[in-house]
Amino acid sequence: MLARRLVAAAWLAAAWFAAGVHCAAAAPWGADYFPNVPLVTQDGKTVRFYDDLLKDKKVLVNFVFTSCSAACPLDTAKLVQVHQLLGERAGRDIHLYSITLDPDNDRPEDLKAYAGKYGAKWTFLTGKREDVDVVRSRLGDRGAKEDHANSLRVGHVARGQWIRLPLAADARYMVSEIINTFDPGWSQGKTLPSIADAPRPEVFGPGQLIFSNRCAPCHGFGQGERLGPDLRGVAGRRDRAWLARYLAAPDRMRQSGDPVALALARKYPVAMPNLSLTRKEIEDLLPYIEARSR
Repeated sequence: MLARRLVAAAWLAAAWFAAGVHCAAAAPWGADYFPNVPLVTQDGKTVRFYDDLLKDKKVLVNFVFTSCSAACPLDTAKLVQVHQLLGERAGRDIHLYSITLDPDNDRPEDLKAYAGKYGAKWTFLTGKREDVDVVRSRLGDRGAKEDHANSLRVGHVARGQWIRLPLAADARYMVSEIINTFDPGWSQGKTLPSIADAPRPEVFGPGQLIFSNRCAPCHGFGQGERLGPDLRGVAGRRDRAWLARYLAAPDRMRQSGDPVALALARKYPVAMPNLSLTRKEIEDLLPYIEARSR
């Protein structure tokens, strides 16, 4: 059910973006729509937003700011997964840009350090406040930086085709939608000999979906450490009550001086953000973590 809601939300967002901002079929978004303002990369290079970053390109665009401790860390970690799944196409014919919502404080060197912390190998951008604001407005994002939409803009600029994908979605689902947007019909003819050869993912109920959408960008089971610890054996290392408290409010546990929470924050480049999980989500997530942990 949640997966269907995510898919529906993605396409509703895409329909809103196409209908509410401009009519792509009648006049594809181009130089007459996007501003050609100067922005600065994390390496200190000045680029023009339309001429250098968008024109005739296939692009992925999101908004972050380095002091964000809520959604931005998870969004950036998710985009690292997306970037890796795109393989050699990333940076070659698909270009990813993260634009700061706090240009008054996020200097190029701040963005470079932020990208390095996550292992993010794409372009981060800052600039003058008025220039960032007009770019943000044209991409359908408004309001306070703390209220920005946690979504990825996917644009085939030459064709004037854009959709928006929720960054809470599974990374593989996002890549599938990205490729379908850029290369319609790309999957046609890719048939399997029989249904028996089709992939069979493990099914653990709703906990698996929650983990895939919210936790997998930073954690795995037996694949080695990522931005956070490998969770194989975690059920033996931590008791269930501690895990439940940590999933609910890792920030508050650090503030209270919990020694394990503080040790994890010191060891890993990204402190676990508060994912705003509900009690029900935690109850669904814990059995999945425990099962995979063993």
